[in-house]
Amino acid sequence: MFPRIPLFSAPVSALALACAALAACASKPPAPAAAAYTGPVVTLHPVPTGATLVSTGNAGSPAIAWLNTRRAELGLAPIAVDRDLAQAAAAHARYLQLNRAAGHDERPDLPGFTGSDVITRVRLHTPVAGASEVFAVYGGQRAPALPIDEIFAAPYHRGAMLYDWARAGEAALNADASITVLDFADPAPALTASELVAYPYPGQTDAPLAWTDEETPDPMGPDGRYRGAVLGYPITLSGGTNAHVDLLTFELRNAKGKTVRCHIAPVTPAQSGRNTAVCTPYEPLLPGTRYSAHATGLLTQQYGAANVPFDLSWTFSTAAPHPRTLFATRADTLD
Repeated sequence: MFPRIPLFSAPVSALALACAALAACASKPPAPAAAAYTGPVVTLHPVPTGATLVSTGNAGSPAIAWLNTRRAELGLAPIAVDRDLAQAAAAHARYLQLNRAAGHDERPDLPGFTGSDVITRVRLHTPVAGASEVFAVYGGQRAPALPIDEIFAAPYHRGAMLYDWARAGEAALNADASITVLDFADPAPALTASELVAYPYPGQTDAPLAWTDEETPDPMGPDGRYRGAVLGYPITLSGGTNAHVDLLTFELRNAKGKTVRCHIAPVTPAQSGRNTAVCTPYEPLLPGTRYSAHATGLLTQQYGAANVPFDLSWTFSTAAPHPRTLFATRADTLD
């Protein structure tokens, strides 16, 4: 499950219910056409060029150091390492291990219980304004050297990790199963209301080729027909702390101008607060190839303008051929 961000869900749900109630009133005349939007144009957040990237973290937080390197590539501020959040993450990792469990919620009748949900567990260790969590569980000896790489490839998890969080803590356990948990806390808005972050990012030269569809919820849709399939690396557009991104069209072309088919992730009413839109190619991307992307859609800010149109184009290139296998080790659970 994509980490729930309370800042989004309740107000949007209330608005949806209010609109439904109004729609039932047949006596009202048709609403006048909405005025054309004249505010700031939606743009991609600029990525730094020519800068030397420095990993920000410490030896005990390799996942956060890896993530902060990715954030620096995108021109985003680093997330601070927090030992209190690391304790909360470790407690949930133990719960998952003890109960062979897979999920963000805990049951009080099971060993290792510390709190029913993420924010309750985190608040046992530190006061927070908001919290989120990602984790992966691998059985036996199948864990990759850097599970965070695979977690980041999962598009909804990527959106959570590119969200404007101030601090994070991580924990890893290796026994019968390999478990990695990251807890995040305290929104720290950085993007403007008219900015989106693309990944792969403009000018990137080492974009991954493929991804195994193991995420919950499934960005390929609820029927699960692509579950476990090796697909192209998901392309995402993420907004700030109060953003909802509705992707209407997406066009991906290779260097020869050929269209690459990709699937726009469906948005259900329960997902109306997502800050990330996704298009996943049906087949792995080609190595060492330049791609052009063109996305159109609507950007809504919870406390600002609604349905602001965007029309964005950028290019990126995939990594050169590598002798290792095309796809990553598959997680048993990616939540």
